[in-house]
Amino acid sequence: MGNKQNKFMKRTIFGIILFLCTYSYSQKLTIEGIVKTNNHKKLAYVNIGIKDKNVGTISNENGQFLITVDTSFIKDSLTFSYLGYKNLTIKIEDIKLKKLNEFFLLEQPTTLHEVVISTKKRKIRKLGTTSYVSMVAGYLWSRENFENRDIIEHAKYLNIKKPSKILNLQINLFNVFSDSITFRVNFYTIKDKLPNKKIQNVILTEKIKEGWNLFDLKDLDVSFDEPVFITLEYIPESKTDKEPCRISGQFLGNAIQRVASLGTWNQKKGISMAMYVEIAQ
Repeated sequence: MGNKQNKFMKRTIFGIILFLCTYSYSQKLTIEGIVKTNNHKKLAYVNIGIKDKNVGTISNENGQFLITVDTSFIKDSLTFSYLGYKNLTIKIEDIKLKKLNEFFLLEQPTTLHEVVISTKKRKIRKLGTTSYVSMVAGYLWSRENFENRDIIEHAKYLNIKKPSKILNLQINLFNVFSDSITFRVNFYTIKDKLPNKKIQNVILTEKIKEGWNLFDLKDLDVSFDEPVFITLEYIPESKTDKEPCRISGQFLGNAIQRVASLGTWNQKKGISMAMYVEIAQ
């Protein structure tokens, strides 16, 4: 009798586990497709997400994407964001009902105001965090968004007060497990002491090493005459990517980051990432 009871209990437990797994699976929905311009050109590395919900992904180099979201977001909207194009926002419910799998972005050229740099001999200044300690670290890869191959974006405030040209970005890295990484450097306007509107960016694939890494931005020809945020956005190649490295940090300051495309910016007071730029004034 005891054996029969044990078998019954095992079957019951197995059935409950199977039900829970099935139920859990049913609470997810997947959206996949391709992002293109209105001229059918594929757009790589488009930020895609539910605004301020920390759920997002990016399209790959061929414009393709796949995102898995909880069914509780069915009434929310998916936003597609790419510099130089108008944001596209579509209700998730409509995407599923209409079986949409192609998403077209319309061009919206970004106008940068003119900044005049004097031809006189210019001073080179450093803005940001130029030192680090071994006890502070910043991550480029979030397990929270592993399923969606999403980003972590680190921001650094640049207190620019007069016409200045951005020369380079320097970051201190450790636990480097990759020979190179692909990342996007973004510049944002400021609102409420946080990054606001993206005004310029560049995608780079660079070799990396332990210690300070210099990424040349002179060819980007970007100049500002007022404070901005510069951000580093690591772009993983696939969902199976391992963490390529970590960013060193320092005590004091203010670390600003977000862990999803179009997600909420978070601040951690008392630490800062070892990132700085050199500018010519």
